[in-house]
Amino acid sequence: MGRKSVLVACSALVGLAMSMTATAATDDTTSIIAALKAQIEALAARVETLEATEETSKHTSIKSAKSIRSTAVVAAPVTQPTPIVQPSTSSWTDDISLKGDFRYRHEAFDVDNRRDRHRQRVRARTQVTGRVNDTTSVGFGLASGGSNPISSNQTLDDAGSTKDIGIDLAYVKWQPTDSTTILAGKIKNPIHRVGGNSLLWDGDLNPEGVGVQYQSGSFFANGIASWLDESGSDDDSYLVGGQVGLNSDAGPGVLKVGIGYFNFLDTRGETPFFNGSPSGNRIDANGQYMSGFEILEGFAEFGFDAGDGELSIFADFVQNLDASAYDMGYALGGTYRINKWRFGYTYQELEADAVLATLTDSDFIGGGTDGEGHILRSSYALSQNVNLSGTLFLNDRNIDFGNEEQYKRLMLDISFKY
Repeated sequence: MGRKSVLVACSALVGLAMSMTATAATDDTTSIIAALKAQIEALAARVETLEATEETSKHTSIKSAKSIRSTAVVAAPVTQPTPIVQPSTSSWTDDISLKGDFRYRHEAFDVDNRRDRHRQRVRARTQVTGRVNDTTSVGFGLASGGSNPISSNQTLDDAGSTKDIGIDLAYVKWQPTDSTTILAGKIKNPIHRVGGNSLLWDGDLNPEGVGVQYQSGSFFANGIASWLDESGSDDDSYLVGGQVGLNSDAGPGVLKVGIGYFNFLDTRGETPFFNGSPSGNRIDANGQYMSGFEILEGFAEFGFDAGDGELSIFADFVQNLDASAYDMGYALGGTYRINKWRFGYTYQELEADAVLATLTDSDFIGGGTDGEGHILRSSYALSQNVNLSGTLFLNDRNIDFGNEEQYKRLMLDISFKY
């Protein structure tokens, strides 16, 4: 029974009571009935208030439920699960590498008819290499020492003046196959220097042009095309050449043998390259090369275990086919490595026109050709990247032309790599 039914029943009961009081009522009964009537009217008013509150609450609940359902439809549409994206771990630094070295050197000279000399020198080099893709990279390097093509050394003098620095490397390197490497620009020398000797090429030389290196099994081949002098009014001077050889097991060790051919085109009759100094090559009355340089090279190197160390011996021979005389040179030597020590010895002779003097060893006989003598080396590795070394030159120079003199030179180095 609802609250309205209760209210109707109460009203009927009141009416009945009032009817009864109209026929047989006493004063006391009338008072009791009046009190009862007041209580029933108060109860009826409370019931109406409760019903009104219930209707309002019911209306609000229905409205809230509809709102919730509507919101749920809008806010939670059916969608596909969002895939989880893993953050990338690659960075541009993964394709960039940096390396370099620093060397501090003390030098002492003892040359006939000259006062003894001492000097301090530094060499600093750094190179950045960037990977372009799986087969291609580019490199850029800076070095101390200015423009000398065969030396990055810088003498410490001139009251602590600011020193020169220049582009040492600027190249692109392409490796289309595992066996082939092609370089272009200002590049590392692609030609093999047997035993690390500098009979033909100084170790600091970075030629400018194109180089190729090929290795397949025991066979290897290296080639070069390098521009030496570009002229707007005369023929350009440049180098083309290469070497081929075999590198294979031979008894107790490894034998490397090969031949090379290098033609310096349009050099006869030219002024000596770089700084105009012949550095031992013959020149005519006009200060120009008397011969061209068409060089044939033959070399061999044999490395094997010796006691607790490794011994490597080598021979390098050159002849200038475009010179009428003073056209031969050779180097014989070896290196012994044991633990952290390394010892080396070379005997070398270069006649005046055997090679292009501008590019040969810058330290032997003071640089250039027309000399002979001994080179003794030793080094000790303080750590993986720190090395102590010493080199002693006991040479005779001007053996073909000029006044022959003894040339002694000591170099003490400490080198750091990074």
